Amino acid sequence: MPLRFRRGGAAFGVSRSIPLVTGEAGAFVEVVPYSPAWPALFEHERVALQAAAGETALSVEHIGSTAVPGLSAKPTIDILLVTGSTGEFLTRLPRIQALGYDYRAGNTFVGSAGHLFLRKVRDGRRTHHLHVLAAGSPEIEEYRLFRDALRSDPGLARQYERVKLALAAKYAADRTKYVTEKDKWVSETLTVLHQSPGR
Repeated sequence: MPLRFRRGGAAFGVSRSIPLVTGEAGAFVEVVPYSPAWPALFEHERVALQAAAGETALSVEHIGSTAVPGLSAKPTIDILLVTGSTGEFLTRLPRIQALGYDYRAGNTFVGSAGHLFLRKVRDGRRTHHLHVLAAGSPEIEEYRLFRDALRSDPGLARQYERVKLALAAKYAADRTKYVTEKDKWVSETLTVLHQSPGR
């Protein structure tokens, strides 16, 4: 199952913004050089989310391009929260929303029907994406596998950046096409990673 990895990329040290037509005021892709502040921003959010979700949160992890040292990315912190039950997690939704998260109910753009998606927006910019999945979901392993591969293989990370830059330039006004084409590359890469020795 292809994942909806909605993160940006650019050549290391390069900043680029690509306007997108998404139906949202102020929606655009902004790719910036890696920031050493991103891990701390995630850790701050992890503590807050763990407290708000309580025992329904089995783990809270940093995923996506901002979790890869040295990788240019959209300045949006992607977070994976693994829960024993999405239903149980939703009982804590008011506490999560109090942190500034907007629950996008019924949003299947990010993946499977059991994939809960929340976002935090400040001054018209997405600052955090929260992906909530029940333990045992195959999407969890795929997020981790892709993140860890980018962390351990600088060549793969640079290749991912080049792919995203090319697609962003080609489909600047077609977000759906951009995501669809990028997902194809991610899915192909995940297939190769799953077939690697030791898997």
